[in-house]
Amino acid sequence: MSEAWKQWEGTVVDGRFALREFQGSSDHSAVFLTFYGSPAQKAAIKFIDANPASAQLQFSRWERAARLSHPHLIRLLHWGRCQLGNAPMLYVVTEFAEENLSQILPHRPLTTTETEYMLRSALEVLAYLHGAGFAHARLKPSNLLAVRDQLKISGDTICAAGEKCLSPGEPTVYDAPEIATAGASPAGDIWSLGITLVEALTQRAAPGGAMRQGDPAVPETLPAPFLEIARQCVRLDPQRRWAVSDIAARLLPPPAPVQKPRIRFGYVGAAVIVLALAALLAAPKLLRRNPAETPAQPPGQLKSPEPPPSDQPAANAPATRPPEEASPSTRAARKIPPSPAVVPPPAQPIPTRSDNAPGAVAEKVMPSVSHRSLNTITGKVRVAVRLAVDK
Repeated sequence: MSEAWKQWEGTVVDGRFALREFQGSSDHSAVFLTFYGSPAQKAAIKFIDANPASAQLQFSRWERAARLSHPHLIRLLHWGRCQLGNAPMLYVVTEFAEENLSQILPHRPLTTTETEYMLRSALEVLAYLHGAGFAHARLKPSNLLAVRDQLKISGDTICAAGEKCLSPGEPTVYDAPEIATAGASPAGDIWSLGITLVEALTQRAAPGGAMRQGDPAVPETLPAPFLEIARQCVRLDPQRRWAVSDIAARLLPPPAPVQKPRIRFGYVGAAVIVLALAALLAAPKLLRRNPAETPAQPPGQLKSPEPPPSDQPAANAPATRPPEEASPSTRAARKIPPSPAVVPPPAQPIPTRSDNAPGAVAEKVMPSVSHRSLNTITGKVRVAVRLAVDK
């Protein structure tokens, strides 16, 4: 059959569509690559036998389907009549697809992620069609198409719910058991979707000869949630099959539990305390030098350690380290008795209280920091200071 169709490559149909590469065929149709539009773009042209009794009805269905628009639905571009040799044909030009699912499944099954994407895309289209009173009527792997990075479903078989299929041939495993008498229906599309789902995961379309409560058996190896979905899709009774909304609800993840936000001031306070302690512990390393390593400074650069006058804030007068040897005037100002006339010991900080007294100020130090070091010191440390002044 393929060779019979392939001979028509290079033929120009209806005076405008050149048949390029042969893409594939079924028992009642064939598809070629062609070009359509201006500028010319790739398109697919499909041929079916021209039945004089149903040709006009087929055109009306294609015209109706061409008015439908959905991101996952193949667009119909043009249709008409032609002659291939001595055979009268009907043709329809559609959006071109690089490949279809039936070309992939002989080599490998779909992954669970690919299957979920396929299922969600098909459900979106079916929800759109069923909501408008239509049925796809021919859902199967060869009609699930890849257009660039999107999965799309063919649109040339769409008909109103209840209409009979115009294509000749015996029903296939993808066709619902009731299609011959009831015609196309949303429930029939669900059956086709279930069979396609099983084949996508197992590479086998037939659900098996075993029966479970009158329904075809579905392989137990299907992963969740596809096992349950497939079972509910291929029930013999159309009324018991799931609808699109049921399948979509099964695919949705369970809603996350809503938790009342908790405000934890305790943890925030603890974090602030930890940061403050870390800053205080780091301050001696960043802002202070070891007194033994502090270079000698000229006495003229040292200021008196006396507290500032009462009319000025204490915070405006920096504390300084006392000179190496206090002068008599300084000792008098601090009411410190003069030292004996002996060699003075090494200079020590002048305490204002006992070093062991609670809250005593052990030493007042004004750090000497180079400009280079100052450029590397950032951040703020807030410290509460309580002063005790001897009278």
